[in-house]
Amino acid sequence: MRTAGVFLLLSLALFCFFSGVFSQGAQIDCSEFRDPKVYCTRESNPHCGSDGQTYGNKCSFCKAVVKSGGKINLKHPGKC
Repeated sequence: MRTAGVFLLLSLALFCFFSGVFSQGAQIDCSEFRDPKVYCTRESNPHCGSDGQTYGNKCSFCKAVVKSGGKINLKHPGKC
């Protein structure tokens, strides 16, 4: 019974890893920030971009994505 439990946990971990749960490069919906008239607040919710830059929040990250023409992706939530 113990072996079956270990096997189940290992299988679940591998499934999550290969299904993208732990993968980097997650997608974020930036559609609400495409309008240049939208200004970002100073809310602190860091996002680490694929360019190695830490953006203060989703808005500032999305503005950088738009400015880069979509070349920047989310590496992971939080500071780089």
